[in-house]
Amino acid sequence: MATAPTSLWLFFVRLIAGISSSTFALSYAYVTDITPEEKRAQRFGMVGAAFGGGFVLGPVIGGFLGEFGERVPFYAAAALGLTNVVYGYFVLGESLNKENRRPFELKRANPVGAMLQMRKYPVVMGLAFAYFLYMIGHMSLPSTWTYYTMEKFDWSESQIGLSLGFAGVFMILVQAVLIRWAIPTFGAFKAGVFGMLAIIIGFCGYAFSSVGWQMYPWLAIAALSGFVTPAFQAIMTSQIPANAQGELQGALSSVNSITSIIGPLVMTQLFAAFTAPSAPIYF
Repeated sequence: MATAPTSLWLFFVRLIAGISSSTFALSYAYVTDITPEEKRAQRFGMVGAAFGGGFVLGPVIGGFLGEFGERVPFYAAAALGLTNVVYGYFVLGESLNKENRRPFELKRANPVGAMLQMRKYPVVMGLAFAYFLYMIGHMSLPSTWTYYTMEKFDWSESQIGLSLGFAGVFMILVQAVLIRWAIPTFGAFKAGVFGMLAIIIGFCGYAFSSVGWQMYPWLAIAALSGFVTPAFQAIMTSQIPANAQGELQGALSSVNSITSIIGPLVMTQLFAAFTAPSAPIYF
């Protein structure tokens, strides 16, 4: 991307980067392999917090490096990626014991094949469907937040960035700290349900806020949805054998990818429909 001469080239290499985005699935699968079942939710929370921290710090660091040239952030990202490769190859050991490994099967090494394998586990399929619906709703935040806050509160770019940074910090706090208390206290299922309720309350709060500052308490409440993914992951990983954990994570990553396409398309169209001058109800 740093050396892309045209936008078409940039699109092509971005496509390659997307194809190689198995990091999330592999990270969760690795954590599953090396973590006792009763501690997985907390460890999944730590992984989520690490990713969240990257999402918060990445744009800040990228913006700073961009002052030295528009291509510098890409070179820096490539260097970090290479560091990960070296660390993974020379430091991290194999997480799955030999007795739990199985031969590679092409028919299972794809999103459809992985989901078909998950049909053997009704609990996993039920939670995967619930997670699918949850993520479609969740995708409304990154796809419409900027437009909504500018339309309703006339926020500037800096105000929008501050609000997203605030949300990111609270999400990290939930996944890195609070989940260590919530899961042992209430159990994974109740914590997941609580996280679902929190995001429902938070989103309703966004809709009915009348002034900008009111969005911040709702952001803090909605951040408790950080319980959902680790809790669901903990339940689902407990339902399948050790040699299918990576397959499960691949299937869930596919769910994330699908919702990241459907969610923004649906939510932005709804936003446009109900903020247009011809809208029957402006909301």
